Order: sequence, then C-alpha cells, then structure tokens
Amino acid sequence: MGHTTLTNGIAGFIIFLAVVWVLQVKTEVRILRYVILFIGVMNSLFSVYDIYDDLISRRVNSSDAEKFAEVCPCPCNGVAWGFIWGVISFACLCGAMYLGLVILS
Repeated sequence: MGHTTLTNGIAGFIIFLAVVWVLQVKTEVRILRYVILFIGVMNSLFSVYDIYDDLISRRVNSSDAEKFAEVCPCPCNGVAWGFIWGVISFACLCGAMYLGLVILS
C-alpha cells in the first residue's frame, strides 16, 4: 500500500507542476516562481528540523555528529556540532529566502 501511495503522490505532484507550468506559459498567471520558492523553503525548513531532531533533541551516540566529534580535535560534542550545523543551515535558509524575495520583487 505504501508503494501505491508514494507513486500516486509523485504523479499528483508532477501533474500539479505541469498545470502550473501551462498556466505560466499560456495565461497571464505568474505563479511558477512562487511555487518553486515555496518548495525550496519547505525543503530547507525540513533540513533544519531534521538536524534538530537527529542531533540535538534525540541523544543517540551513533549519529554522524557524534562520530565527527570523536574525529575532530576540538572539545565539541555531538550536540554542539548539531547546533553549529543547525545554525549554518538556518543561515543558508534565511539567505536563500532573502535572495529569492529580492530577485522576485
């Protein structure tokens, strides 16, 4: 059942993008850039959330941040590396949103 749901979701998303693209080309509706901006922002927000969920809120000693902390000579632990990666990811998200909005305006 999961395979069918995923396939239908992908097909629906492709149809949605095709409809938006046809509207962009054939009519005066200019929504494609906002749809793409929304998709990009949602991807980046999930990235920030995933870093928080995997590395900061959940204490698992087998995370990539813990492994990196073991190899890195600095005194940071896995939570600190998760926080650093989260800040970098959030800064990239904010910068991309700002540039996207400046370019769109």
